[in-house]
Amino acid sequence: MRGLQQSVLGAMTVRCRQVGAVNLAQGLSQVPPPASVLAGGARDFADVGHSYTQPEGLPVFREAVADKLKRSSGLSVDPATQVLATVGATGALMATLTALLDEGDGVVLFEPFYSYYLSSLQVVGLRPQPVRLTGPDFAITAEPLRAAVTDRTRAMIICTPNNPTGRRLTAAELEVVAAVAQEHDLLVITDEVYDEIYFDASPHLAAATVANLAERTVTLGSLGKSFSVPGWRLGYACGPEHLVGAIRVAADSLVVCAPAPLQEFGARALNLGEDYYRELRAMYDRKRRFLAEGFTAAGLSPNEPDGAYYLFVDCSRMGVATGAEAAEVLLEHNLVGTVPGEAFHLDAPDRPYVRACFSLPDDVLAEAVDRLAIGGLVRG
Repeated sequence: MRGLQQSVLGAMTVRCRQVGAVNLAQGLSQVPPPASVLAGGARDFADVGHSYTQPEGLPVFREAVADKLKRSSGLSVDPATQVLATVGATGALMATLTALLDEGDGVVLFEPFYSYYLSSLQVVGLRPQPVRLTGPDFAITAEPLRAAVTDRTRAMIICTPNNPTGRRLTAAELEVVAAVAQEHDLLVITDEVYDEIYFDASPHLAAATVANLAERTVTLGSLGKSFSVPGWRLGYACGPEHLVGAIRVAADSLVVCAPAPLQEFGARALNLGEDYYRELRAMYDRKRRFLAEGFTAAGLSPNEPDGAYYLFVDCSRMGVATGAEAAEVLLEHNLVGTVPGEAFHLDAPDRPYVRACFSLPDDVLAEAVDRLAIGGLVRG
C-alpha cells in the first residue's frame, strides 16, 4: 500500500510534466514566503549559527513556538521542556512514533488521511486501524471510533485542519476523541500544520486545549504551510514533558537536530503580527473560491473546506467509478493533474474523489480553471 500511494502521487507529477498539464496534485505551496523574513535571512545569514544545536533546538525558536501557540489557540507549553524543534512535521511524527510506540501496536487513522501517516506507520512496524469518515461533512462520531479500537490499539492520529478535506474538527468531535482516548489510555497525535489557514471567524482550536487531551497529546506543527517554506523542513512537536523528553531522544538518533540557521529565521517568522495571518487567510480564501467555482462550472462538486489549501472534489457526475478514473479523465481530457481519493484511504472511498491544491500562483489557477471549462466531463 505504501508503494502504491507514493507511486500515485509521484507518477501524477511526472505525467503532468510529460503532457504539459497544470499540476494541482502536489501540495507544493508555491506562493511567496514573507518578504521581510527572506530579506532578513539574506542580510543576516553569515551571522547566525551554522553548527549543530542541541537536539531540542535553539531556545529562541522554541520560545517563539510557545508564544505563537499561546497567541493563536491558547495552548500553553513550556518552551524549555515541552517544545522540540524537528525536521519538518514529518520528522516530528516519525520521532513520536519511534519513541512512544512499539512494533505491532495499533494506531487509529481517520479516513481520508494524509498518505504519509500510513507510510510512517509501516516504516516502524505499526498497524493502521482505519475509521471511515463519510462526506460531505467527514465528521468524527463515537460509535465507529469505538468499534475500531482493539486491545492492540495504543494511539490515534488526527489532523485539523485536515489534509485532504480541509475540515476543522469541532469541540464536540474532539471531546469524542478525548473520551475514547481516556477510556483506552491512548496517545493522541494531532497534526496541526495548517493551523493558521482557515476561512471563518473562529480561531484555530488546538486539540490539546479540549477536555483532558493535554495530558496525552503530542501536537505536531510546521512553518512550511503558514510561511510558504516547505523546503525549509522546519517543524516542531509539543506536549507533556515526559512525552517530549522521549521524543527528543528519538529525534536525536534519527536526525541529530533541525537546521540551525532556519531555526533563527523561523523564530522571526513566528513573531510576525496578526496582520500577516489575516492577509494569508484572505489570499487563500480568494484562491479557494476561484478554483471551486471552476470545478463547479465544469459540473463537478467541490467541498467547502474550513481550512488548509485543498479541495476534495466529488466527481460522481463524471460517470466514473473511482477517483483514479476521474483523475485520469481530468489529466487526459483537460490537462489538469489531481490526486485520486484512493491515495487517502486504506480501502476505496465511497465516492470518486480527487484532491486539488490551490496553493499556487493566480495565473496557474486561472489556467487550470480555463482547462476545466473544456466540455465533456459530465455524463448523463
